[in-house]
Amino acid sequence: MIQKKLKAYRANAANRAAINTIVIYSQRFFAAALSLITTPLILKALGIEDYGLYTLTIGFVGMLAVLNWSLSNATQRYTAFAIGEGNFVKLKKVYSTSLVIHFLYGLLLFTVIVCIGYFFVEQILNIPHEKIGDAKIVLYIVAFVSFLTIVSIPFLGMLRSQENFIAIALVGITESILKLGIAIFLLYVSKDKLIIYAFLLMVISLLSFSIYLVIIKRKYKMVSVTFSHYDKGYSKEIFSFLSWSLLGSLALTSRNEGVQILMNIFFGLARNAAYGLAMQVNSAMAILSQGIIGSLSPQIIKSAGSGDQKKMIFLMRTMSKFATFSVSIIAIPLFFQIPFVLKIWLHEFPEDTIVFIRLIIIFGQIMLLSAGIQTVFDSIGKVKLYNVWVSFILLLNLPIGYLFFTSGFPSYTIIIVGMSLELVSLNIRLLLLKKHVSFSIKEFYFDTIFRVFLPSLLVASVIYLFCLLNLHGYIILTGSFLITLLLYPILIYKFSLEPKQKEILSGMISKLIKRQKK
Repeated sequence: MIQKKLKAYRANAANRAAINTIVIYSQRFFAAALSLITTPLILKALGIEDYGLYTLTIGFVGMLAVLNWSLSNATQRYTAFAIGEGNFVKLKKVYSTSLVIHFLYGLLLFTVIVCIGYFFVEQILNIPHEKIGDAKIVLYIVAFVSFLTIVSIPFLGMLRSQENFIAIALVGITESILKLGIAIFLLYVSKDKLIIYAFLLMVISLLSFSIYLVIIKRKYKMVSVTFSHYDKGYSKEIFSFLSWSLLGSLALTSRNEGVQILMNIFFGLARNAAYGLAMQVNSAMAILSQGIIGSLSPQIIKSAGSGDQKKMIFLMRTMSKFATFSVSIIAIPLFFQIPFVLKIWLHEFPEDTIVFIRLIIIFGQIMLLSAGIQTVFDSIGKVKLYNVWVSFILLLNLPIGYLFFTSGFPSYTIIIVGMSLELVSLNIRLLLLKKHVSFSIKEFYFDTIFRVFLPSLLVASVIYLFCLLNLHGYIILTGSFLITLLLYPILIYKFSLEPKQKEILSGMISKLIKRQKK
């Protein structure tokens, strides 16, 4: 009887993961498609310098918002844990406490940006004198958007913990459509385009915030969208979790947003635009993995909450492997075809855009190998030593990049530095996890590295040889993607997947077919 219940639970979990993945992917693909249309329109409307200025502003605010990532993880972790325990009294207190923390943090961040933004724009950042006024206005608008984003984190955490990805997808689709509308509108605006662009994006953020608020108030009455159930005990617990996650946030911020600041100081707004475009491509490809990560993360957290470490580790490896595969199917042909793709997509683009995108494609693949490990550490609450070691390694990115830049190395060097440090941190992550959970590092290497990169290497070799043929650009482009779409899934299924992982994949595909028939 117990075994039957266990099988039923696992089947329901697999079905939920499949449905969640389908919903997330549908929204992400839609967003990516619209983003590919929106980006060239925005670049054409704003120009390279204003586009670079906006990406720089986002990077500057993001650098100051170091707690965003930690707060998001903490909220989802404690909310999902309370749901896994079935303790709704605890859930109500955790949620209200989370609301208070996020509101105060968002208010503090906005105040800090307003106070120090003037100095940075005037004295530190490399911005043409005639654009300084626009930069300040955009900075304050982005600061308010950041405040709204932070206050929305508990709403998103609750929706993810309840696996209500349909609501998140609908809001995301609405945002994507409105952003495309803004891009088209800007083509007909004659002046102050950058300020108008920032202001309209703020309006979209306000709309999304309002929708999330209404959904939580109406659908999840077990929690209260007020501060009335604030609990000092849970506040201390969350801050204890955050105190060590803060190091991880600092590391990620320095590697992502901090790079924009450093690159601006040495190379100016044009390189910011190139880096921003590269990150845009990276974000579009990352969408392919976010469906896997988003659907499996709650399952990992709940497995930790129920004490099933064997299942937790299996899901960790599965997440890392599936996430990497999902991106590789686009990343491999795109790596070879990016010069031709950029000419079709943007026509004109800043210097170093091609090399930025190629390096970030490789960088993204390396990072995905650790996708499941971070979720496991957050789930079991063992973040202290993990964040100290991993954050120390990743924080070296900016000082090492600075040394290379002062020595005259090109702008893309800092991406190579980041890739090297990520490889080091992967090994440190595995060694630290071994101290808390019983699993085989050798098995992880074989399953999520050897079994991942051998098929990728084989497909990349075939595409490289195909590209040597003297054929028309469109034929090479189409052929490269067809080779990957036809050959890569076969290699993955035959060589890369364990029997249980094949079952999960088959279940997801079967669920997708059934939903399409309906």
